[in-house]
Amino acid sequence: MSRTTAAIAASTTVFALLLSGCGDDSSSTTDSSSSTAAAPTAEVDAGKAGMFVVSYRNAFPKLAEGRDDKAVADVLTQTCDDIAAGKSEPDTVAGIVSSTENGSATATDEEAQAIYQMSKLMC
Repeated sequence: MSRTTAAIAASTTVFALLLSGCGDDSSSTTDSSSSTAAAPTAEVDAGKAGMFVVSYRNAFPKLAEGRDDKAVADVLTQTCDDIAAGKSEPDTVAGIVSSTENGSATATDEEAQAIYQMSKLMC
């Protein structure tokens, strides 16, 4: 139960940071949408990726244990790519479960849903 609370707190923190004006990404979304038509990919801002890494490490210490920042940020990138490609929420959450696997630690459905919600705010 405490992991879910931590995930909600991390999501709230991330959301508050985004609302406080971390940057205007409106110009980058129009550029990236016109550059490729085959497979839409989401470009994740480095600042947002950094916030995600900190939030992820605080909310899910067992899943983050032994992983470098790039590996954690790749969870965000993959999730944003899935969302941009139009994957359904359940399929994206299932992908999060497999991409967050860390040795014997695997994200629960609740944790994967919390990661999805955090990622969705940053994409």
